[in-house]
Amino acid sequence: MRYIKGVNLKSISLQLIPPVVSAFLLVLAYPSFNIEFLAWIALVPLFFGLENSTIKQRILKGYAFGIVFFSGILYWLFKISIPGTIGLVLLLSVAPVIFSFLYPSGSNNPFYMLLYIPSAWVLTEYLRGHLFTGFPWALLGYSQSFNTKLIQIVDITGVYGLSFLIVAVNFGLLMIFCKKCRRYILPCIVFILVAGCLLYGEIALRHVYPAQTLKIALIQGNIPQDIKWDKKYRSFIMDKFMRITRTAISEGKPDLVVWPETALPGYMEERDLGQTLSEIAQSGNVYFLTGTLHGEGMNAFNSACLISKRGILLARYDKVHLVPLGEFIPFEDKFPWVRSSMPIPLGDFRRGKEYVVFQLEKEDSALFPKAAAKNPDYYKFSCLICYEDIFPEIARTFVEKGAYFLINITNDAWFGKTSAPYQHLQGSIFRAVENHVPVVRAANTGVSCIIDSSGRVTKVARNGKEEICVDCYVTGDISINVEKTFYTRFGDAFSWGCMAIVLLGVITNQNGFIQLLRRARFLKKKEGA
Repeated sequence: MRYIKGVNLKSISLQLIPPVVSAFLLVLAYPSFNIEFLAWIALVPLFFGLENSTIKQRILKGYAFGIVFFSGILYWLFKISIPGTIGLVLLLSVAPVIFSFLYPSGSNNPFYMLLYIPSAWVLTEYLRGHLFTGFPWALLGYSQSFNTKLIQIVDITGVYGLSFLIVAVNFGLLMIFCKKCRRYILPCIVFILVAGCLLYGEIALRHVYPAQTLKIALIQGNIPQDIKWDKKYRSFIMDKFMRITRTAISEGKPDLVVWPETALPGYMEERDLGQTLSEIAQSGNVYFLTGTLHGEGMNAFNSACLISKRGILLARYDKVHLVPLGEFIPFEDKFPWVRSSMPIPLGDFRRGKEYVVFQLEKEDSALFPKAAAKNPDYYKFSCLICYEDIFPEIARTFVEKGAYFLINITNDAWFGKTSAPYQHLQGSIFRAVENHVPVVRAANTGVSCIIDSSGRVTKVARNGKEEICVDCYVTGDISINVEKTFYTRFGDAFSWGCMAIVLLGVITNQNGFIQLLRRARFLKKKEGA
């Protein structure tokens, strides 16, 4: 049927083609396709479809774009929970709906639009990253994670600045297509912006910072989820991690060994587990960081513990940003049925309260004697557990508090051989560049690697040619410097500037704020007004 109660289905279907095409093209810009250049043209159909559309049409197009895009990006979540994934996709799709609602359809000032539209996109990404605990996964800027020269600009603007640039290029192409800009002035402005960012990146990459070095070994155990907490496999899990660790220590001679998130098959307080870690630290003469469960009374925490070369527990960090419907259930007292309806067991963790900065012992002059004599504080670092590395503000807080490098311990075994681990890696790359600090990643399975302070992946743990779903390790040096970036010092100043532009635009553009309220049907429009 072409019509249902007066609704022309054929017309609606045709209207949805541009946003669906945009979403499909944009998915291809991310792992595992990695066709990065598509991000620079993918939004043109969406913008074309939003031009001269009614508010209802724009909302519909925004939702169509969001559903297709997030379904294509997060397909790997369907294997964990189909209802949960559908709910998440629908929730995340509100962001492009808000952007489409704010899109000033039919504006005759392309120069104003060049500033306003990218700012509106940044606003919606920022909201997605903060509301309802936030989920800043697959931000537009992340699509360029391996364009090392271009991404250097984020040490000023944060990842949202790169999203702004990509949207501006897409809009410039739209203006050329629609012939709304005489003599291509606007596209020239966009070209200058891109060229300026590339020039900045070239200069930044050539700058050599005086630095200390530290050798780190990252252990990837590849423990399947279905046996991870089975007591019958407790010895098997520990033996496997110990075997890989001994090989890494023997061959790589690291100063710090890192095990992934919840690597221990139990609680740190359990005597046999704690004693095993103490022994390997002492016998290998290494510092040791491991992910573990930690218990305090009836409360459980997802934690990271640092053990000294003498086998002594130096410090512990409890994860501050928990995964909703994974590590806790929001409003569980009101919705008790959620836990029983999930196909996988859910954690019941408590949130950590402190941003901990670990420090290798100052009195250990055996650790690079010359460097330690100059500044032993260089060996301060913090740990991002699981998906905490996708939140720019968490990494920035750690660095602002004194961390000179970051470690991400995670467990991407939930998702198997999918694009999820590679999408997750993108967040760590940007945290490195934003704060100009090395980031190392130790995954139970995932992408265990070393990322330098310019966002280059310098070493990856592999078994043969395989990087995920294999047990392996990698050792390598990281260079530590103490220069803080603009982003570390001032945070999301660029994003807040974009929000101010949108607010100003909403108030002043298209007959002001009253017109926007009328579109949303908050006020009734008088006939002839």
